[in-house]
Parts: sequence; structure tokens; C-alpha cells
Amino acid sequence: MSYPDILRLPVLDDDFEPLISLNITYLKSGAAVELGNKLEPKAVSSPPNLIAHPIDKDVAWPKESPTTITRSNSTYALILTDPDATSRADPAMAEMCHWIVTGLRLGSSSEDTVVSLPADIAATSDIPQVRESNPEGTGHGSSVKDLMSYYPPAPPPKTGYHRYVFVLLASKSDGKHVPIDKELKKPKERPHWGYGKVGKGVRDWANDNGLSPVGANFFYAENKAQ
Repeated sequence: MSYPDILRLPVLDDDFEPLISLNITYLKSGAAVELGNKLEPKAVSSPPNLIAHPIDKDVAWPKESPTTITRSNSTYALILTDPDATSRADPAMAEMCHWIVTGLRLGSSSEDTVVSLPADIAATSDIPQVRESNPEGTGHGSSVKDLMSYYPPAPPPKTGYHRYVFVLLASKSDGKHVPIDKELKKPKERPHWGYGKVGKGVRDWANDNGLSPVGANFFYAENKAQ
């Protein structure tokens, strides 16, 4: 799998251009999310660790500079969604919201790694703290919170493989990505991201909150009972 594959995911904008790479690892199991690999549900039962960094900083910035996208006061939201609930053949519950964590702050454009969620967030509470990968980082953990707590992927039996998609979102103003400087609206419920209609999901929620995707990653998971 590669970034061209992720561009075809239905949860993303039609004109999505990845600016930030999302390296996502479930540290308790050692499972890594690798642009469409297959993971067992038991391996993704607790919130993952995230490390993010700009993609090809010298090449892949057609609309804005790395300084704009990774400035130290920029804040982002990370979501996890399932467009295949209850199954790809019958997505009656799609999309399903599995996680929204907000207030993520990125480092300066001179740092390859810009933000990392700590390994022990599942063991502490639903509110993770950001751990800057730079040991001399400024420590912005107080701004990070779960808008929707982590709901572990658990595909029902006999529904085949589900796609579980992580998306990093930024605010957008006048064609530029800017810090999220407002309170984001919490979905009323997880199915359909609270919109009560099949097919509604993160694209609708992001649009309603003035957000757009800047990075994405995904994996497949399947119930063993097929």
C-alpha cells in the first residue's frame, strides 16, 4: 500500500493531499499501522502511539510552507473512523466514530518528528498527554483531550474486513491550514458520527467544524468468525 491507495478512501476529501505522515503503533501489542495492512482486533484494543512528521519537506508543499503547517502554536485533531460498519456489503452503521483526540500541538518546522502521544494513555485515563519527541520540547500536554474516547475496533462476526482510518485534521481559512482555535462540536453518538444517516461521517463532521485532512493512515481488521 502507498499514499495513492489512501487517496481512494471514502472518508477523505476528493482533493486530499497528504502533508503529514502518521506513524501509528499500538505499543502494547507492537502492531503498526502501515497504509492498509491487516491487524487482529486484539492487537488494537487500547489507544495507539502517534508520531507525525512532514512528508518530503523539500517537495510536497505545493500550497503552503512547512513553517505554516508545523509551527509550534498549531493545533490538530486526530480521529479514527470505520466506513465499513456493520460490513462493507451492508454499511448500515457507517461511518462509526471510534476516536477523536483534540488539542495536538506540533513542533517547529526544523523538527522531523512533530508530535507523539505517550505509550501509557490507555493505562492512565481517557485524556492523553502529548509527549514532545524533542526532550527539550515545550510540553503542550495540557491542551490535549479526548472529545470521543477510544472505542476499540471490534468487527462483528461474518462481516469481513473493515477499514479503520486515522485522519489528522487542521482548521482551514482562506486556503491555508491554521491552528484549531475553537471548541469542536462533539458528535451526538458514534454511529454515522451523530448525523443519523447512512454514509455520514468524518467528512461531514470536519466540514461542520471548519476542518480539513492533512494526514491519514489506515488498517484492516476482521473478526475470526467468518
